[in-house]
Formats: sequence, structure tokens, C-alpha cells
Amino acid sequence: MTNAGGSGHPVSTPVTYEIERRYLVRVADGLIDELDAGHDFRQGYVRNGTPSVRIRIGEPRGPVLTCKSGKGIKREEAETVVPEDVAKALMLAAQDRVIEKTRFVIGPWELDRFHGALDGLYLMEIELDTVDDPIPEPPDGVHILREVTDDKRFTNGRLARRSEKKQAKLVTKVYKKFERR
Repeated sequence: MTNAGGSGHPVSTPVTYEIERRYLVRVADGLIDELDAGHDFRQGYVRNGTPSVRIRIGEPRGPVLTCKSGKGIKREEAETVVPEDVAKALMLAAQDRVIEKTRFVIGPWELDRFHGALDGLYLMEIELDTVDDPIPEPPDGVHILREVTDDKRFTNGRLARRSEKKQAKLVTKVYKKFERR
């Protein structure tokens, strides 16, 4: 199915499963400057919980509305490209449940650098074909601190729901914990 404007972009995808693992990481000084330009995303959470409903602005294909349910490595996902005016209305509906980040693609990995009160937080994720797929080595200059796939504190919806003060406190706390090791 294509959109009414005839751009050829798919309007929606059937419900599928996303198999993904997420990691809290530390990024070597200067690495971001060496990477190709990333994509700047603004994500608003219209509904947290199950299902989670998110609007993302900044995708090359246009604004994407996503509905996810489940937890852990394998979650159900449906998404559709929406018109700009719909995206703006959904972003308003998200109110202050918004995060901003830049995503860098490094081989099979996606590295997210968060902005605003979450500045300094880096999460890296990888999409897999099966839950048993081996995890490739992380890119040079990225050190995995721990897996956070099952840690609710690090879902984007949960991050967006926190106050700015609690966002900043989380970033300081999680990295300070690893400085002591």
C-alpha cells in the first residue's frame, strides 16, 4: 500500500516481531566526530505501557507512528508513515513525554546519543533475525557496560516519561556506577 500523495512510501506495515538487544555503552572521546552524520530524531510517546504508541520525526521516509507491545528481546511491532500534520498533532498529544537523540549506524549496530537532560547517555542496539543469533563484536571505540534490554529504565518510553531532573540524575547515576569498577 502506498500513501495518497503517491510518493511510493509504504503507509503501513503488518504487525511483525522486532528482535532487538540494547546496551548501555561508553563511547571513546572523539568517536562521534569521526562518524558519518547521524539522523536526528524527536520521539513523542502518546501512550506508555502496553502497547506503547510513539511518533518519531526525523526518519528519512517521513514521520513514523509505531505501536509496540511485549517486553524483552522479542516484541510485537506495527508502524506506519503518517502525514506531517498528523505527526505534529501526535507530538502535541505526547505533551512532555518527548526525547531527542541522534542515531548513528555503525555496521549492524545503531548507536543512540541522547540530548537535553539525557545528554551523556549512549545506548546501542542491534536487531537480530532470531533470539538465538550471536551478538557481533561492538564497534571500535564503543565499550559495552551492560545489557539493558530487560531494564525498563532504559526503554525510550520510560526515559521520556521521567522529569528532566530525574533524566539527568539517571545519566549521572548509571555512569558513576561504572567509574567505581
